[in-house]
Amino acid sequence: MWLSQGLVKVVVDSSDRKRAISSVCSYIVYQCSRPAPLHSRDLHSMIVAAFQCLCVWLTEHPDMLDEKDCLKEVLEIVELGISGSKSKNSEQEVKYKGDKEPNPASMRVKDAAEATLTCIMQLLGPFPSPSGPASPCSLVNETTLIKYSRLPTINKHSFRYFVLDNSVILAMLEQPLGNEQNDSFPSVTVLIRGTSGRFAWAQQLCLLPRGAKANQKTFVPEPRPAPKNDVGLKYSVKHRPFPEEVDKIPFVKADLSIPDLHEIVNEELEERHEMLRNGMAQQILFEASIDQKSEEEWRKKSFPDPVTECKPPPPAQEFQTARLFLSHFGFLSLEALKEPANSRLPPHLIALDSALPGFFDDLGYLDLLPCRPFDTVFIFYMKAGQKTSQEILKNMESSRIVQPHFLEFLLSLGWSVDVGKHPGWTGHVSTSWSINSCGDDGGPEQDDLIISEDVGASIFNGQKKVLYYADALTEIAFVVPSPVESLTDSLESNVSDQESDSNMDLLPGILKQQSLTLELFPSHADNLNPSQRLSPTSRSKRVPQGRTIPPMGPETKVYVVWVERYDDIENFPLPDLVSETSTGVETTANSSASLRSTTPEKEVPVIFIHPLNTGLFRIKLQGATGKFNMVIPLVDGMIVSRRALGFLVRQTVINICRRKRLESDSYNPPHVRRKQKIADIVNKYRNRQLEPEFYTSLFQEVGLKNCNP
Repeated sequence: MWLSQGLVKVVVDSSDRKRAISSVCSYIVYQCSRPAPLHSRDLHSMIVAAFQCLCVWLTEHPDMLDEKDCLKEVLEIVELGISGSKSKNSEQEVKYKGDKEPNPASMRVKDAAEATLTCIMQLLGPFPSPSGPASPCSLVNETTLIKYSRLPTINKHSFRYFVLDNSVILAMLEQPLGNEQNDSFPSVTVLIRGTSGRFAWAQQLCLLPRGAKANQKTFVPEPRPAPKNDVGLKYSVKHRPFPEEVDKIPFVKADLSIPDLHEIVNEELEERHEMLRNGMAQQILFEASIDQKSEEEWRKKSFPDPVTECKPPPPAQEFQTARLFLSHFGFLSLEALKEPANSRLPPHLIALDSALPGFFDDLGYLDLLPCRPFDTVFIFYMKAGQKTSQEILKNMESSRIVQPHFLEFLLSLGWSVDVGKHPGWTGHVSTSWSINSCGDDGGPEQDDLIISEDVGASIFNGQKKVLYYADALTEIAFVVPSPVESLTDSLESNVSDQESDSNMDLLPGILKQQSLTLELFPSHADNLNPSQRLSPTSRSKRVPQGRTIPPMGPETKVYVVWVERYDDIENFPLPDLVSETSTGVETTANSSASLRSTTPEKEVPVIFIHPLNTGLFRIKLQGATGKFNMVIPLVDGMIVSRRALGFLVRQTVINICRRKRLESDSYNPPHVRRKQKIADIVNKYRNRQLEPEFYTSLFQEVGLKNCNP
């Protein structure tokens, strides 16, 4: 598998790449289908390594998933790893995923398959993200949105928090940010925290196509057209009670049975009849005058009549965009709010109470959990005849002391990053994964001053700068330990930078430090004079008493030593350097004193590089004992060229650290640690509401009581 990962960089055609991916998938199927008595930790480690190899091939050649057969085969393998069986076999009918009983080969295999699925869905295509390869997820959080929004009423209590399927936390800001967004449209900004990282989405509800959005204005109803009374001919028609044909019908005797009025009228009735006739005439004149007056008034009125005109309602100005978001994406339903039967899991959709104490500390803790495995490489330069750690560390004080090829090799390992502004791994947990850091204005000038003083490779000692490399699956910090006094000014400026970091407000208590002043471990170095004290990497920040460093698995660090004389390898002071280099990931119990690295010196992998007179380099590997101690591409005694040295060393470091994680019983993949923390947040801050209370809360405003962040 490790050889297959190395071949991923070789230029091959599409058919060979497809055959390689298919071979890895077939290997996983074969190993998972072996009888139960043959299943062991070593077997599962090989399956996990195969899934990692599959991820390497897919990230290097993402276009392979454009082929339907390859995509189907890869997803079937992921399903096999997660559930323990495929939905469709050659001899059986299709069995839907919801009807299967989960029975993976082991939890480690399931975690590896989930990591492969995350790689397919999240990393293929979008990596590197706009924030760069140092962070595969977004650098935006609540503090950033509050800082750059133009509305003074927005604070951390303006967000609504929901959890989907006990694995995804949604932070929703319903108010518009006051930037280029159109305030008349419903808008919502969502921070999505899941097992694969943190992502930010800004959405607006628009009912017109995207092409018409630029010209879209606030809805204004169209007015009615003005009437045209002069169009056509008007006819004066006298309406009759009966048609004219009725008068042509001849009378019969029955018609003459009722006498006419003039036949029965006498003088007394004639007077009454005349009074009735005059009253009817007056009534006719009165009604005619009323009709004429009403017609004149109607002509004077404007069209249309504002009293009787039917108008559409004005567009809504207030929206419950969180409710719209949950409803439109199908998350809001009666079934989603009900407790699952015979299960301890919460409902598919729940709300979190952000007003509870400690909520934002735990949320900041979740943001600090890495999304990828991280490794650390400490690089040393050993001149001919040197035997002590103090002499070796002093070699980094100037570039004139070391060979030019060493500096060239150093820069081929990764690129330079500022520790105070770097969002990825920096070589120590106290300065890593900071998302709201900002350096002061004097930073560049101080860097120029340090470089002008020719401090050599000691600039990458982890206090101000480090060398960094990252891809979609891992990140590495290359640290060059050096004496303290060579970078005293840099250390002081770094302390001020870190203390002004706005992200410290979000750091959980277990990672907050009382002071960024570094202290030496109590060791034999305490008796040395100031000029002989060891590297700043040997110093660790104090941890508050009673609190623990978050478990991040085994400490994966590798030493790379450049030796001028090959025979001096036996005199390399490994015990002194191992006990004085720290990454903050030590698995020992915490105390009020500084932490000391307890990694046995025999378990620390060391790569010795010896330059030959021919321009080539001889490799010597030491340490990395265990069942998987054979690493590639570099092997013991290998001769490599100057051009390939940096790449081969970096790839060997990645393989060494991956194998160390495979051997460790305490290692959990990053997505598993994040999933566990999300479940812990749900248990601590779940808002236990009835269904009517939940729906009512969606229509209520948030953040009105606390207007100050």
